[in-house]
Parts: sequence; structure tokens; C-alpha cells
Amino acid sequence: MAHIQELVKNKKYKLVVEIGKVGRKRRTRTVKASGIKEARKLLRDFENELDEIAHLDSSDPMFVSFVNLWMESYVLEKLEPPTYENYENLLTHINRFFKDYKLKDIKPFHIDEFFNSEIRAGRASLPLKYDILTSIFKQAVRWLIIDEKQNPMQSISIPKYTNKQHKDHYRANEIPILLDLLSQLDERQQLIVKLALFGGLRRGEVAGIASDVIDFNNNKITIKRSLQVSKSKGLRLKETKSEDTRTITIPQKLMNELHSYYIKKLNLRMEMGNLWKGFKDINRQDVFMLFSNEYGIPIRPDSITQFWNRFNERNKDKIRRIRFHDLRHSSATIILSTSNTPITMKTVQKRLGHKDIKTTLKFYSHVTEEDDRKASDIFNEFL
Repeated sequence: MAHIQELVKNKKYKLVVEIGKVGRKRRTRTVKASGIKEARKLLRDFENELDEIAHLDSSDPMFVSFVNLWMESYVLEKLEPPTYENYENLLTHINRFFKDYKLKDIKPFHIDEFFNSEIRAGRASLPLKYDILTSIFKQAVRWLIIDEKQNPMQSISIPKYTNKQHKDHYRANEIPILLDLLSQLDERQQLIVKLALFGGLRRGEVAGIASDVIDFNNNKITIKRSLQVSKSKGLRLKETKSEDTRTITIPQKLMNELHSYYIKKLNLRMEMGNLWKGFKDINRQDVFMLFSNEYGIPIRPDSITQFWNRFNERNKDKIRRIRFHDLRHSSATIILSTSNTPITMKTVQKRLGHKDIKTTLKFYSHVTEEDDRKASDIFNEFL
């Protein structure tokens, strides 16, 4: 049996479901809904969740069995396909470690042991694995498999990032060298590199630029989408959350280059006629992608990494090798270290699209340390 109790304030409803044939147990959940119709839908969802949980091995499931349900009923439904596929890869080591454990038997000690084993093995992505485990046990509490006190993640801190991949950035004196070497690349590839460097854009953000976000008159680009690729969904142009949308100013000369390239793309579309396929965003709206092939299909984000790696290999004796993602770090470092006018960290945070100023400060602490030395040098004249 299931029913809804309407609460007095704030359009809240109490969902009540009775489960089991013998010694029936009552399960409840308080939800917000716009009205009774939406509340009924949430009640059906709640019943379905409890029904799926009932198919686990009694009320004391093995960890891996619960993780499989978590992936199917939560991750696949709530998260984007690339995230789902990334989780699948990272769960390989998690499931291997906890395969002989029941969910309720896992204690904080076991979680610490898992992360210690990952560190000893030199594996990366520890913060993301922490997020995965946190989500698993949080959902187990929500689904009433364990209670809050049994959640081992409550006393676990985020492990330190141990990715040994070297992170670096270009200095201001290296930019002329890079720009000279870029002449080896075709026009599209040159523009992609320059947008990452001078605009501080991520790979998916560059690949996701369409004509409707470019303001040629005011030298601005609005970053409101990112191009993603996954095995299950292929290429998807996903809109960012409204709070993550940002508008950045592009140098005039670079915008002139973009405009020239854009005109060429328009002429190509006209020449292709009915062979032009074009592309649609996730709302099935036609979008004119700036960086696409001759049929209007956008280039894959991973192809950007591939041509950048080849470029690095060809020029390893002429300029230092850095990751494509580090071009945007180079952008922020150059802004902070070479501008004649003081640029605040808040400006850099907004330009790069960091949600938290702490992320900006962490990445560019080397710049603030240099500023601190300069500040100290001011007092030398007094000594």
C-alpha cells in the first residue's frame, strides 16, 4: 500500500509506502512538489526505488551487488553519459577491493585501507573515487539499506591528489615561439590553440563553440555549452548550468581571425548544398558549429588532444611539452604575472569558469608567491 500525506507548509508532501508481505514495514520520504499530481509521480518513483532494492540479496547486500543497482538506478538516470562511463572505469579498482564485503560491514578503516592501496599502486583520480564512494553510501542511506550511523564516509577526508603527471604552463617569453610554431598547423587547429591560450577555454568548450555565442562586434564569446562524447550517446552539445555560463572578451586580432574563418565556413555550407548535415544540440535545435568538418559535424574533443600531442612531439626540441589543458593555465598565469594593471584573482576565476575561488588560488599559488616576493622587495629600500 502507498499513500500521500499533504503537509501544511511549503508545498511539502510525505510519501508513505508499506513493503513486505509478512511484518510489513513502512517507509517514508518527505518531498517538495508543485501539486498533488507531481507528488503522485514522486510516490511512484519512490515505490520503484523500493521495489528495486527488494531485489537485492535480502536486506544485507554485498557491496558489488549494491553498486550495480546504484549504477543502473541512480548514475545512469541522473548523470551524463561521459560521467557514467568514467565511473565504470574507476569502479574497477573499487569493486575489486570491496568484492568480498557486505555493504553494512564496511567501516572507515576499510575505506582508509582502500585509499592506501591506491596510493601504493600509484593510481590517480583519488578525489573522484572518494566522490564515488560518498555517493554510493549516501544513496544506501537514502534507500534505507543502511542508516546514517553506518555510513563509513562520514569520517573520511578527501585524499590528496596523487596524479604524477607533470603539470606545467608556458611563460610569457615562450608565447612568441609558440605562435611561430603554430604556422605548422591548419587554420582550424591554430584557432583552437589560440582560444585555449588567450581565452582560457577548456577543450570541450572550444569544440562546443557555435555561431550563436559569438559577438563579433564586441569581441566576446559566451561559454554556455560544452561538446561531449561518449560510447553510448556519441557527440552531444550539452548546455552548462546557468550559474556556470560566462562571457569572455577575446583579443581583437584573434576575433578578426575567427571572423575570417567563420565566413569561410558559411561559404562552405553554401557550396555543400544538400550534402550539408549540420548538427543539433541536446534540445534538437540546429546549431552552426564553428569547428566542424565539411558536413557541419563538429570535431571530436579527443581529436584536439591528438593533434596537440603530435604538435608537441614534432617540436619537443623547440618548446617545452605541456598538456592541451595547461594552455588555459598558461593563460591565467600570464594574465596575473605580466599585466601592467593589477588583475584580481576574482577576475581570473570568472574568466576561467572556476566555481570556487579556492580552485583558482590553488592552481595559481606560484603566481601569488612571486607577488609576495615582490612585495617583500619593496621594503629593501628601508633597510
